[in-house]
Amino acid sequence: MSTLQDLEKLAVALPNDQQWSAAAAKQQREMGGTFDKVFSPEGYGEGVRRMHQKRNETAALMARLSPKPWSVVNLMPFPLNVNGVLHSHLANPNGVQVPECPVGQDFQHKVIKGVLYSIKDEGAGMDNLDNYTPVAWDPSILAQDYVIEFLTKMGCGGVFIYEGDQKPDSLPELKSRLEVARQARNRWLLRKVQEAEADWADSSGRGRKNITELHRKAAEILLHEKILKQQPAWLLATNEAGKAPDPCPGCGEVSDKNAAICKNCRYVYQPLKAYEAALIEYGHVSMDRLSETDWADVNKIKGERDEAKRKGQIEHKAKAVAEESQDSKTDDVHSSAHGPAANHVHVNGKAALP
Repeated sequence: MSTLQDLEKLAVALPNDQQWSAAAAKQQREMGGTFDKVFSPEGYGEGVRRMHQKRNETAALMARLSPKPWSVVNLMPFPLNVNGVLHSHLANPNGVQVPECPVGQDFQHKVIKGVLYSIKDEGAGMDNLDNYTPVAWDPSILAQDYVIEFLTKMGCGGVFIYEGDQKPDSLPELKSRLEVARQARNRWLLRKVQEAEADWADSSGRGRKNITELHRKAAEILLHEKILKQQPAWLLATNEAGKAPDPCPGCGEVSDKNAAICKNCRYVYQPLKAYEAALIEYGHVSMDRLSETDWADVNKIKGERDEAKRKGQIEHKAKAVAEESQDSKTDDVHSSAHGPAANHVHVNGKAALP
């Protein structure tokens, strides 16, 4: 790897006048001037000066027009984010532009105030200066992008915009629009619940992995709205992350998330739990999946069981010896009770000695 000292020792041949002229002619053809003139501080400064001038003129025009603020109302169970540098300026510190509407809340309200600017690069002019034109984006245009993204493209229904910063439940006409948006949202969420029902009914169990947090939230909102009369089975089976349990790798069926063994093919989901419940024996092939900590727990359980078994065998043996001793004593008592008469025999109904 070369160092600065090595580079200093290199012999660099300066270009001759002919080479300078050839390079200058090429730059003149391609860039409209030589490199040092096109990218001179004077040229760069003039281009920036023109851009700032246009920016000030546009800002003065927008100030005279005095655009009003616009509101974006979100009824959906997910945040509204539009891609782009301009809309990123509308985001809160968490990166969310319009927050999601949680279950039980009527709406989320976002007010867009002020004008944002972007810069359009129109290339170099005949004077070899870069032309940058400021483009003004008033609140109405920025708000309209949410309609395009979530109503036109997604068709989710639970989003609407209007001019002004008043709350959507403050005026009769806005309350009417709020109700229309709520009904449109519920229809869209109902389709999501129906998707989840179809995935849950997949006999292979593979479709159940398509059930997401959005489906869960859709069901919760519709339950709150009393559109659904009871909780769907897949909502009860979802875990804390809102996802359905993974299908069994043995048969593809989805069992209870708390199950230790698949009820269909007997695949062992949780070897430690299954061994603790005495569903599998020590050394079962599923124990190959145990961690070092789990193995310590298994061996502890096995030791306790072996000790209990040993004590049980000792107690059983002692009890058997005690019972045998008791039986022997009982026989001796019976023999003593009969005495010598036990040796008499009867001949013709009379007792006789043997």
